[in-house]
Amino acid sequence: MKFAEHLSAHVTPEWTSQYIRYDDMKELLAQAMSKAQPFADDSDNVLREQFFYRVDEHFFPYCEKEATKINTFFAEKLAEAIRRWETLQSEIGHFEQSHRHGSRRTETSAVNTTGTNAPNDDTKSTKKSRRSVHTEENPGTASLARVLPERLIEKTREKHTKRVQYRKRNDLKLAFSEFYLMLVLLQNYQTLNFTGFRKILKKHDKLFQTARGEEWRKLHIDSAPFHTSKRVELLINEVETKYTDVLEAGDRSRAMKRLRVPPLEEKQSPAVTFRVGVFVGMICLLVPTVIVLGTNLHDSQSTKPLAWRQALFLYRSTFLIVLHIVLVGINVYGWSSSGVNHVLIFEIDPRNHLTYQQFLEIGFFLFVLWFLSFAGFILSSYFDFYPFVQPLGFVTMILLLLFNPTQTLYHHARFWFLKIMGRIICAPFYRVGFADFWLADQLTSLELLFFDIEYFVCFYIYDVGWWPVDASSAGRGFLCHSWPQVAVQTILMAVPSWFRFAQCLRRYRDTKQKFPHLVNAGKYASGFFVIGTNAARRATAINYINNPASNPYLYVWIVTAFIGSTYKLIWDIKMDWGFFDKNAGENKFLRDQIVYPSKFYYYAGIVEDFIFRYIWVINVFMQFRTSSAEYTDVIGFIFGLIEIFRRFIWNYFRLENEHLNNCGEFRAVRDISIAPISNITDYTTLEDMMDKENGIKNRRQSKRHDLLGKVNNREIKKQTHDNEKSLTHLSTNSSPVNEEFHNRFVMVSSQISIDETGEQHVF
Repeated sequence: MKFAEHLSAHVTPEWTSQYIRYDDMKELLAQAMSKAQPFADDSDNVLREQFFYRVDEHFFPYCEKEATKINTFFAEKLAEAIRRWETLQSEIGHFEQSHRHGSRRTETSAVNTTGTNAPNDDTKSTKKSRRSVHTEENPGTASLARVLPERLIEKTREKHTKRVQYRKRNDLKLAFSEFYLMLVLLQNYQTLNFTGFRKILKKHDKLFQTARGEEWRKLHIDSAPFHTSKRVELLINEVETKYTDVLEAGDRSRAMKRLRVPPLEEKQSPAVTFRVGVFVGMICLLVPTVIVLGTNLHDSQSTKPLAWRQALFLYRSTFLIVLHIVLVGINVYGWSSSGVNHVLIFEIDPRNHLTYQQFLEIGFFLFVLWFLSFAGFILSSYFDFYPFVQPLGFVTMILLLLFNPTQTLYHHARFWFLKIMGRIICAPFYRVGFADFWLADQLTSLELLFFDIEYFVCFYIYDVGWWPVDASSAGRGFLCHSWPQVAVQTILMAVPSWFRFAQCLRRYRDTKQKFPHLVNAGKYASGFFVIGTNAARRATAINYINNPASNPYLYVWIVTAFIGSTYKLIWDIKMDWGFFDKNAGENKFLRDQIVYPSKFYYYAGIVEDFIFRYIWVINVFMQFRTSSAEYTDVIGFIFGLIEIFRRFIWNYFRLENEHLNNCGEFRAVRDISIAPISNITDYTTLEDMMDKENGIKNRRQSKRHDLLGKVNNREIKKQTHDNEKSLTHLSTNSSPVNEEFHNRFVMVSSQISIDETGEQHVF
């Protein structure tokens, strides 16, 4: 494996621009060799040697510039690590002191209790006399009145102290884990950069047939601070020792299990893989079963029609939820395989979080339950046996699985989800993180779910007779018919937009930035107008049933919907995705840096977002076709499916843009995107491994446009052009020999081609 691939596979994405520019150095050597290659005779060796000397006058200063950059960045990160370690030491000192104080207080209370139980004789007699008098007044309660309150107060204090210490211990463990990850990243940074210099200078000496590269390395790199510093290694040892002794009571194996950095390629559980396969196989059997039952069973045994319309309202929202879980699992797979660090972006536990297979396991399992419930609904309707128990039972099962308090069924993930949901509901009162507004954005794509809540509640309170033929009742509540029903549905549909609106206001309060937060709030405020005008159109539609075109609210709704869709489309493409950047370079209409393998994905995403943002126009045509009114519920479900798919595509580009912003600010705080590299001292062995075809496994199997390969294509091209100019200047020096060299071989340098990915092939 080539070192360039190894470097690309193991860099910390947020620090990419601070690593050695190995490809640039290799390209400079390649251009030099392409110009010098025709010299084959012994008489030309002098020319070659002179030319290589002139190349080194530019090559070694470039190497020195890179070494200075790496030393500076390493010094900054090391200083940051030392400051954090001092803070952690201070915190752990306070923790030990409070722990000792709590233990001392417990011992003191025990001594006091012993002393109280063994007083002197005079005190005993006095207390006995007092106790006898008090017992005569309140027999049976004197001892309890005196002893019980003291014990309760002491136990309460002990419990409070234990709770505080428990929270402090957990907070310290988390802080140590994150700090340990940072140190491992910094240690890997040292190893990769030194190996890069060693490899490129070794290649230099091999191509130029000289030892100047090795001499320069010994003079400048072997003594460079980023290589010679052992402070990171010492910090790692100190962290391991302190964590083991203080927080794990000397249990080193348990401590290292907590501190150990997990590999990038998350090991999938064979049991999870097996269960996913079983669930997929069951779905493949259940889907045709449901289709066959639905197409053949139209009436029950008592000739009652099956309640298909009610089933649509009761089942469509849960179907969208389960489908969304599956699509998020596919999102996680795409992010992980493309190097988008969703673990850091969402600020989730890097050692304990759901993998894409676990997401798929949850989604497919719920799909199995959904299809079983729907098939049960059809069969129970056919046999006239309480069919509407099925959808209610499925919803109840989902809620029980979600709110299950036991340490089972991915407890940490469920708790994280519920915590974020709580923060979303209380948006104006909490600071907003990325996970908060990302999840709230997912809710805006589930407006149909909030719309169906009103029908679900009213149906099971007033309508259901547990039999399909009795699925309508004359006695409905005030909020379940006419305009109050429309009002309730409107308020519920506006809830997701309100969450995001409140979050934007909170972010403005915290940052005082009108742009983008107030402008983004305006986007969600436009959703209120769209929902409100659409509700007015639906509420007044019965008054214009003979002439739908004369309904004034129809045109108000069209105008507000068009403005809202345009607003959201522009925000999606420009702000959320970062496209149409003026510095996009060769990535026309996109941005300067892209992660996913093909530009076609991005252009297709723009077209898809444009189409799906305006697909509501179909409702306008349906407004004028009364014969299509009976299909509005089905079309609404189809619109819900389309919106879920649009959000699925949106997630890819939104996380990619956030990831690149992280990279721009070097925010590799809890990054686990690389496997830990051991502190190898035998660099020759490492180089031999990388020279083998399968020596070190690359974490990506396919080439892709990625900042890991090149930080900035436009900058690379500029530097390559400058390098070529430098070589041309060398070749056209005042020396007649060099001028002859340039005239003979100027055509050779033009043979270097650049493929469509921007990677230059020279070897």
